Amino acid sequence: MQYDWFQVNFLGCFLNLDLAVKKELNYRQYSLSEPSVTPRVLNHWYQTSIISDRRTDGKGWSKFSFTELVWIKLIVRLRKFGLSLDKIKIVKEDLSKYAVEDAYSMFPLLDFYLLYARSFKCSVNLRIFEDGHLLLGREAELKHAQPNGKDFITLSLNVVIKEVIRKVSATNLLDPRVEVQAQLQAALSSDSFHTKAISFEGHTQKVNPTFLMD
Repeated sequence: MQYDWFQVNFLGCFLNLDLAVKKELNYRQYSLSEPSVTPRVLNHWYQTSIISDRRTDGKGWSKFSFTELVWIKLIVRLRKFGLSLDKIKIVKEDLSKYAVEDAYSMFPLLDFYLLYARSFKCSVNLRIFEDGHLLLGREAELKHAQPNGKDFITLSLNVVIKEVIRKVSATNLLDPRVEVQAQLQAALSSDSFHTKAISFEGHTQKVNPTFLMD
C-alpha cells in the first residue's frame, strides 16, 4: 500500500493526539440495539473475546462506545457472509493493531478512518480476506494493494457508520472536521520549521505541513 498519506496522518499524528472527539468515540454510553444480537449471542461473543467485556466482574448491563457499536455492526455483517468467529477474531486483532500505542482507543485504526470518513465524506472500505486478515483504507490506498490472488469481501465503513449514527443519534459525529483537522494541522505546523521528518519502516520522509490530508 502507499504509506505516505497514512504514515503522516495516522502514525505521525493521530496516535499521539489528545482529541476530544476520539475520547467521545470511546466513551461507553450507548445501549445495544441489534435485534440479531441476543443476550445469549452477546455473552458468547464475550466468552470468545470477539467483544471485550468491560463490565465489573462480568455483571450488569452492557454499555458500548460508538466505535464498539461500529465493530458489532461489522461482526453482524461478517457473520452474514459466513465468516467464522475464529476468523472474526483475526479481523479484530488487525483493527486493534495499534491499541498499545493509543491511550484512548481499543481500535485506533478504526477510529482514524471513522473520523476521516465523517470529516471528508470520502469512501472508506474494509477488504476482508478468507483467512480473516484485512486491509482498511480509502479507495486511493486500496487500489494499490495487492491481493495476491486471494478472495475477499468488501464492506463500506461509510454505510456502517451511517447506520450506527441513525440508531444512537450521534449528532456530534455528523462532521468532526473542525477539531480533527485543526489538531492534525497543529501537529505538523510550527513557526520554527516548514517541514517535518516522519520515520516509518526504516525510511525517513520529509513532509510539508500543507501535505496534510491531501
